[in-house]
Amino acid sequence: MISDVFFVLTVIYVAYVVYIITDTDKNSATNATASRKVPPLIAAKKSQVPKLEPKTTTKAKKATAQTHQPAATAKVELRTVMMKNPKTGEEAKIASNYRMVKRWVKEAMVEEGLLPKIYKTNEMDEKAKAEVAKALSIIKAMDKYKP
Repeated sequence: MISDVFFVLTVIYVAYVVYIITDTDKNSATNATASRKVPPLIAAKKSQVPKLEPKTTTKAKKATAQTHQPAATAKVELRTVMMKNPKTGEEAKIASNYRMVKRWVKEAMVEEGLLPKIYKTNEMDEKAKAEVAKALSIIKAMDKYKP
């Protein structure tokens, strides 16, 4: 009984969605701008609402931008590249997210001396993130790990 009710409601909903889609297509094909008119009272209220924009000077923008960037972070280009494990010959896509990097890449960064250790997720603070990003960009550029 209940399943029959849900079935009927689902059929009605699907029919409604199809109707709305086809109705919208007809209106957009005939006259896109006049398909739905806004009542004049609502249109007048919309035009009277002022747009609020924060008033900041360029000096204030520069100051806030500088305060939000940690001093330890450097601009490092992070992108997905293909890397090859020299020990096994495995090729893998390596993303910029340290959590998603394969274990052998993390071990290689430690072996190459780019990182002091393999970081756990709960050990990743801002300093560690900057260090890992720099190490990832360096190891991605090494010829030893290119396919």
